Amino acid sequence: MTQPVAGRVRRLPFAFTALDPAVRAEPTWLEASDGGGSFGILYRPPAGEPTTAVYLMHPRGDFARHYVVPGLVQRGFAVFGHNSRYLNNDTDMVHERLLFDIAAGMRHLRSRGFEKVVLLGNSGGSSLLAFYQSQASRSPAERLTSTPGGEPLDLTAEVMPEGALYIAVAAHPGEGRFMLNVIDPAVVDEDDPTLTDPAWDMYNPVNGYRPFPEPSHYESAWLAEYRVRQRARNARLDAIARGRLAEHEAYRSLLRSPHYSEFDAAARRSIAGQARLVRYMVIYRTLANPAYLDLSIDPSRRPPGSIFSPGDPIIGNYGPGGLARVMTPRAWLSTWSGLSSQADLPDTIAHVTIPTLIVYADGDCDIFPAEQEDLMARSGAADKTYEVLPWASHYLYPVGEEGARLADPRERLLDIIVPWMRGRL
Repeated sequence: MTQPVAGRVRRLPFAFTALDPAVRAEPTWLEASDGGGSFGILYRPPAGEPTTAVYLMHPRGDFARHYVVPGLVQRGFAVFGHNSRYLNNDTDMVHERLLFDIAAGMRHLRSRGFEKVVLLGNSGGSSLLAFYQSQASRSPAERLTSTPGGEPLDLTAEVMPEGALYIAVAAHPGEGRFMLNVIDPAVVDEDDPTLTDPAWDMYNPVNGYRPFPEPSHYESAWLAEYRVRQRARNARLDAIARGRLAEHEAYRSLLRSPHYSEFDAAARRSIAGQARLVRYMVIYRTLANPAYLDLSIDPSRRPPGSIFSPGDPIIGNYGPGGLARVMTPRAWLSTWSGLSSQADLPDTIAHVTIPTLIVYADGDCDIFPAEQEDLMARSGAADKTYEVLPWASHYLYPVGEEGARLADPRERLLDIIVPWMRGRL
């Protein structure tokens, strides 16, 4: 599938291009137990009723038309591409709420007669589905009862069917952990993104930057301190988020207080307005990972750059859009904070004990081999497998001339995951 964008053609990265018209595609609308709405498409082979379904979801991406669907259905599997309540908008995304959507989807598949469900996580879907499985596998009393922002929620009463297998393809370690690698530590003032500490600006030639596509080089001591300062900026943003949540709650408490009526009319209006107001965080410069331009950092077959920016990542760091650009405080803490988010794959995967397959595309600009090896080491599964998909990008397009000489990476992926699934089902 292609989509015109500003005079050029862009491929939709996760979408398939063709589907056998005989495949049975069933649109499905679901309501979670907390009232959240979501939808997806259940695909079944033209004939027969498979007893195994493959489940897909991304926090905000459209996985109802994921590229694995045609190949998996052709090989006899049912596939449920389930889109979350936060489709295409993570401004107020509370990751813990996504677990209610997944639980609704899993219950639906069980009600349709599927005996086993394979959790197939791709990109941000990998950390999301591991988060779900890590909660589903616990006794109800041990599950989460609040978000990082302190908002109460109750997973202890939720029916959360477990997955039978877990697959992670091109898995980043969670939005928060990803943000720790890309947030720009040279930002001096969150209210003025033009103010910069040049000593910690990866786009400053003094620190090793060279204009794209020339290779940049950053000294190891500088890089180590850079990573420390990235965490420090994350902590400052966490403090801002928590401060705004505390202020909001203080006004809400006043509004509910029996003393509210004692204030004069002007004060009551002010209190009521503040109690209802949600202050957004605008977070600038979130595409500053030195590994984008210095390929000696965690070497792989990746080209320079990032999937989030055309050409030089400096464009995405300063330009429109960008990761986590506008967030509510609770969404920042739950989703994009590397210090507060509970959807942290290196942590949650330790609690995923079902058979696990990790597939790393080694031409991925934004996922790095050391991260994948760490996930493999931390996995709590006794049966776990690690596979490398050579010369493939994050979206499983060929990388370079070498990639062009190999079979389509998406077909190579199916050749890995289908035998692995069948051997365990």
